[in-house]
Amino acid sequence: MGVKLNLNLDKLTVDKPVTVYHSVHYKGNRFRISTGQAIEKKHWDKENQKVKRTRANYNEFNAIFEEQQNEIEGIVLKFERLGHQVNKESIVSQLAWSNSIEIQDFKPLSLFQKFIESHGSDKAARTVKGYNTTFKYLKTYSDTLSAPISFTDFDADFYKRFRDFLGMYDNSFGFYIKNLKTFLNWAKEKSFHTTSQYLKWKIPNEDGKDHFFLKHDEIIALSKVELEPRLDRVRDLFLMGCYCGLRYSDLVTLKPIHLQNGFINKVALKTNEPVKIPVIPELLELFNKYWNDNQPLPTISNQKGNDYLKEIGKKANLVRPFNYTQKQSRQTKEEIFEAWEMMTWHVARHSFITNCIQIGVPQEVVRRVVGHASFQTLKKYIQNDDDFNKVEIMKLSRTQKR
Repeated sequence: MGVKLNLNLDKLTVDKPVTVYHSVHYKGNRFRISTGQAIEKKHWDKENQKVKRTRANYNEFNAIFEEQQNEIEGIVLKFERLGHQVNKESIVSQLAWSNSIEIQDFKPLSLFQKFIESHGSDKAARTVKGYNTTFKYLKTYSDTLSAPISFTDFDADFYKRFRDFLGMYDNSFGFYIKNLKTFLNWAKEKSFHTTSQYLKWKIPNEDGKDHFFLKHDEIIALSKVELEPRLDRVRDLFLMGCYCGLRYSDLVTLKPIHLQNGFINKVALKTNEPVKIPVIPELLELFNKYWNDNQPLPTISNQKGNDYLKEIGKKANLVRPFNYTQKQSRQTKEEIFEAWEMMTWHVARHSFITNCIQIGVPQEVVRRVVGHASFQTLKKYIQNDDDFNKVEIMKLSRTQKR
């Protein structure tokens, strides 16, 4: 008695997954028993009768096929020992698995959803939201193709086509391609695929891009402008960020318990790492404004708060021009905005880091305080301030005088 695996020969010409059968030979008789699984012809190793490594989850398919073979052989040996008739019907009636059994199809889109679900509890809500948006764009792109997207599609051509399809500026495209690479790394670690071409994808960086920040005198002007209560509370929260560098998500979750011996001691929500930030007098004054009356710090939705910040900046007459550049593939778009138009919550963190470095705080100290894992992460926050650069370069003149 011999048992081997075969593709469904009746459908080999169809460009779709075809059923894999156990071909059973017994005393001159031959019959086939479906494995319940379907494999694309290009992923089938006919010589070795197994699924190639190019197929997602190939190892699980092969393990199931081997287990099924062993069970069929065991049933035949048992029937021979008991003198029972051996045929297709008698074997199938004894199988623990049925012909309708199906292995989960580990296609990229279905796996991406599982990836998101598996990170729902150990990633920040903002990160998970980014994964969901990346999945949405990938699915929309896949829907435009003639066949469902597969892991082998993630090559250099995909990178270019996906980039053209999204039509985004480099910083936005870089965000989504980074998320996609994170998913593909996760899937590769779990042996769902073996492709590696995606590892060569370059994530567009922003090394040459100037991030907006408020200068020290602009922060002072912002703190002194008269505002109505709804804007005053938003201004307070923004100034707190300028004075300590916390992200918005960490600011709105600050509580008095986090203030310990002149430091903010808190676990950052984004990185899940502890930060310890010295509290300067201006920051303590804002804390006391709320906590002395047992009030929580102001809270407002991110988007609505960003709108209010622009209104506040305009009232404070923050009109310094700022050249804002964005890259899209090889093209660069440049726009000029006034400072108030650039106001967002994250500008507070930019401003804290840049102003600390410009007054001489060592970059390593700034890195530890704001919770960056490396200087490379910190570098994008170090702003190119023309006035500051001029003052520093003019020091050269004094050194040349004898």
